[in-house]
Amino acid sequence: MRVALLLSVFALAACGSAEDEQADPASAPSAGAAIPDGGLSVQEALDSDLEGPLLVRGYLIERAGELRLCDAILESSPPQCGEPSLRVEGPAPAASERRVSLLGDIESDTITVSETATG
Repeated sequence: MRVALLLSVFALAACGSAEDEQADPASAPSAGAAIPDGGLSVQEALDSDLEGPLLVRGYLIERAGELRLCDAILESSPPQCGEPSLRVEGPAPAASERRVSLLGDIESDTITVSETATG
């Protein structure tokens, strides 16, 4: 069921042709896997009324032991998380200040990533 949900969200977020939207389920990423540029923005995820895991894209920033998924990176030294953002709980890829997508449940200002997350 998660693969079907992931493919549905990915197909809605993709801006490609019909051929691009017909992804092979065997090649679908595991829940919580990083996927460059796929999914909803952080703001879209916060505004969503959908239940269950959402695929959310953003930049991972770690500061003071807290990992956040941010819509933007502020130009500062060191780089800071631009708002809106979500606190990341559960296993997630290492913070890299690069664009990633995470599959997880959204509650308030937190995304809880599946235990099958990979970097």
